[in-house]
Amino acid sequence: MSTRKHYPQRPRRFEISRRGTLSYGSHRFPCLVQEVSEQGLFLICNYDLEIGLELDVEFELERGADFSGRILVRHCYDGCVGAELIAADARSRRNWKHFLESHYSGQPVPEERRISA
Repeated sequence: MSTRKHYPQRPRRFEISRRGTLSYGSHRFPCLVQEVSEQGLFLICNYDLEIGLELDVEFELERGADFSGRILVRHCYDGCVGAELIAADARSRRNWKHFLESHYSGQPVPEERRISA
């Protein structure tokens, strides 16, 4: 029997740095997108957002490839937000998929390291 712990798989995350905008109702505020994955993103903003809050997000993945979608806040601490992508129009989804494939396809997936308690 193996003593190695098995953790749930999570999507691979890729570092980027893009200025964006978050919207909640009529309120708009800036953010900085730091990481993207197939299912979500990590961003920084000047507000502590509530877990479970749904927001609109807009940013440019690369020149000419905009992304506009809806996110669900999964965790937030001191302005650092982890969010799940829950909706996007067809063009934004194509841009997202193309961005990940063109920049990160073929890269080896490093073994995940976690510290055991």
